[in-house]
Amino acid sequence: MLEDFCFRILTAYSTIWMKNKARVIIDGRENLPRDRAEKRAYIVINHSTSYDLVALMHISGSRFSVVMDEGAFNFPVIRRIFSGAGFIPLVKSDSGRTVEAAVAKIRAGVPVINSLTDGGSTMGKEERPRTGGVRIAHLAGASIYPVFTLVEENKKRHLSFKGVDGRTHPFTTFRDTLYFVSFLPPIPASEFGPNETYESYQKVAMRLKELADQEQQKYERLLIERKAEFDGIRRRGGATDRVQW
Repeated sequence: MLEDFCFRILTAYSTIWMKNKARVIIDGRENLPRDRAEKRAYIVINHSTSYDLVALMHISGSRFSVVMDEGAFNFPVIRRIFSGAGFIPLVKSDSGRTVEAAVAKIRAGVPVINSLTDGGSTMGKEERPRTGGVRIAHLAGASIYPVFTLVEENKKRHLSFKGVDGRTHPFTTFRDTLYFVSFLPPIPASEFGPNETYESYQKVAMRLKELADQEQQKYERLLIERKAEFDGIRRRGGATDRVQW
């Protein structure tokens, strides 16, 4: 199957990259879905770096789809692989088409990952939480599984490149760091009514943003309190196990 093949290519690349950059620590496995038949929508509630998707691909033991900025599909080879893997471009001028494609994936049994904020948050910008992932979950009848990621602050590297459009594009990467991936308690599909509004989506999005802020503070304290323990961990090698989405 083409989607499985392309997803494996991306997973292999991501694993090579992450093993050379970080030690991945996965928390909250008890919050992952137990029923594989359940409709599942994952929302990454923060952006620690520009490479969060690479980290999530690396820890994947099963296939998912992801809604990602359409700019990522501008490069011919990458576009073929992303499209082949079943990834969904976020077309801001026609968001309805993006939502329909994501809902169809979830209903077909493929979990879909969305981001709560734009990538600008990796550069320290305050980003307004988006409601698209919440809307997709509601329309698909899916439970929302929040995902939090964190990279050690002093291991981040803020870089940039000049694109084919001549513009400078900033991005955030990392090296020799602990990379935390935390799965938080889900918001069950049963919490949604049949006729939710944009305002109700906003409330859920803000709830997820507050959760992200709480997790950020928790892990910052954890890195201080367990510094001696964490100092003894080699900051390469990636993850030792995988996640079934």
